[in-house]
Amino acid sequence: MEKKAKNTTHKFSKPVSVLRYFPQKMEWNKAEYRALPSHVPNWDQFTTLKNGCVRDERFLMHSNVYQGLTTIETDTILLWGADTATRIDMYKRAHKLPNFLNLYHKNNELWVECCDDYYPTFGSKQRDRFDILPLMPGKSAAIHINARYWHTMMGKGTDTHYVEKYLYLEHLGTFQEVTLLDDLEESFMFKPQQEVDLRQMMF
Repeated sequence: MEKKAKNTTHKFSKPVSVLRYFPQKMEWNKAEYRALPSHVPNWDQFTTLKNGCVRDERFLMHSNVYQGLTTIETDTILLWGADTATRIDMYKRAHKLPNFLNLYHKNNELWVECCDDYYPTFGSKQRDRFDILPLMPGKSAAIHINARYWHTMMGKGTDTHYVEKYLYLEHLGTFQEVTLLDDLEESFMFKPQQEVDLRQMMF
């Protein structure tokens, strides 16, 4: 008999927007990258979510993930990957995602911008900062982006590496409450409604 997960409901003091951010990354050295028959990686299309999801128009979170947040008095919850989450105050400040992206509010909308201030310090091409797209409730997008960088290996020279990323973002909606589950697993398939390809030639 399947074990039924216990659950409790927590009401937020104000409406909370829920975002999902799921990055995938592949990295090659110079020889590997040049030998690839195609520079388009095969990204994983399925995963199992254990941090949170929306089911039957209800926002569900694993109780342990919820308790790991420093405070829930926030305007936005960011579900990272499959099993973590963080709180962000989007109306107070922009939120930097690793290496490439920035989330910020503009004209009462949530925008995703390219903010590549990491890889240029390692020799990659400099990308100007620019808006990519608005992230609207109920909408999802995947951003494909790449970079080339150099780093010193034990002080004996410079090695070239190539990185490609698939960055899935989804605005799950705004909720007044969350249902906490002691056991949460949700099969998930990536089906972005919009795909943006920002990859450049990096040879």
